[in-house]
Amino acid sequence: MSLKRYLDKYSYYRLNAIKMSKSVEIGEELVQELFLILMEKDKKLLKRLADENKAEGYCLKIMKTQLYSKNSDFYKKEMSWRNNKADGGLSEKIEEPFNEIDFINKIEIEKIDLLIKRLPYFEREVFRVYYSEGLSLNRFAKKSGISRKTIYNTINKVKSYIKENYK
Repeated sequence: MSLKRYLDKYSYYRLNAIKMSKSVEIGEELVQELFLILMEKDKKLLKRLADENKAEGYCLKIMKTQLYSKNSDFYKKEMSWRNNKADGGLSEKIEEPFNEIDFINKIEIEKIDLLIKRLPYFEREVFRVYYSEGLSLNRFAKKSGISRKTIYNTINKVKSYIKENYK
């Protein structure tokens, strides 16, 4: 038995780690830590857990322990330095209720932001100014000195780029 069964559930563990930690960055680190721990575990144990459909619960428990236990290697390595507080700021994060819709929206916005950052400077800035200032095409053209047609074409080009590359 290899780790293949566990690797097939990578996205499941990643999503749960992000929910637990309330951070994409920490969640991804936590999943990596999980797989490092699994690589050190006895293969017979991992196979038995997978056969008994207890693997997900076992992995979630490992991640939870790594995230919240001040004695865990992950906590010492990743969490304690993130804030000056002794608990790494986890007590404040735990008190905040988790809003899945806000979380999904935040991830979607981050994906779009990454796509926009890949654009050439001119296209990125036209798109940013157009949407952040809420100007009409005519006002934007007068204010910037760029032709209305150029602004229109640039905005449509960026929208098309986002639609094509958004996954």
